[in-house]
Amino acid sequence: MEHDATTDFLLSGARAAQPLYLAPDDETWVGLDGPALRVARRSSAPLLFPLQRIGRIHSNLRVDWEMAALLACAEHGIPVVFIDDDGAVQARLLGRPGGRDELSARLLEFLLRPEASGMLQHWCGQHRARAARWAALKLGLSARARLRARDVRERINRNAEEYGGARAALRTRQWLRALAYGWMESHLRDLGFGRATELAQAGQPALASELTEILFWYLEPARLGWLKRRHLAARHKGEALREPTQREVVRLFEGRSARAATRGREITSALHRWLIHET
Repeated sequence: MEHDATTDFLLSGARAAQPLYLAPDDETWVGLDGPALRVARRSSAPLLFPLQRIGRIHSNLRVDWEMAALLACAEHGIPVVFIDDDGAVQARLLGRPGGRDELSARLLEFLLRPEASGMLQHWCGQHRARAARWAALKLGLSARARLRARDVRERINRNAEEYGGARAALRTRQWLRALAYGWMESHLRDLGFGRATELAQAGQPALASELTEILFWYLEPARLGWLKRRHLAARHKGEALREPTQREVVRLFEGRSARAATRGREITSALHRWLIHET
């Protein structure tokens, strides 16, 4: 796969920490340089990214990391998600949890109940179905009020393959889901989940993955609309359809990051309210 040869660090004028994306097409190394990460490539001068300005990191597996740099990310509470060329999450590094631990405390208390796992799965399933119906109606896939998430997924996948081909449909979906997963994991860390919590150490339930499956439905209309626009533009110009790049998907996600964050916070707030009711 052809990667973009740039490191995307989306800085704004605000002081809020920003995501760092590493998707190389050249040999890339990440090391520690005082209070900053040093990103070096064979074909360009090293770049420095202050740790205090980084909120989370998405790194391709082919990026070489120094242990000191990984440890610095962990100490500064910066989660790192490692993805392969197809966008699948292969590994992750958890940072220290945030101080707002009400949700994690509620969940730990709830999980002491013998029926907790089944109840939580049911809650997630209900919210996935609700988000899938929202996506279907947003895309005009059906006028029916009740739609099965599986049917909606099949329709979206079919349309995505029509607009971009099977390879582009798969990779854009996995790339976008990995970005949503990174956001959700960082958000949960801020809510008290992380390497120092019993829940994170036990690894059960896979809360970031479960909530990402809900959040991702709210991103699907944007992905499908973007693939359709690319398809129509290429056909209008009489050109071959170029495969989408990972950098383009990053831009697609960041262009909707505020809305995605709002949806993500709504999901964890709904979970919190439900846990309060159940405990």
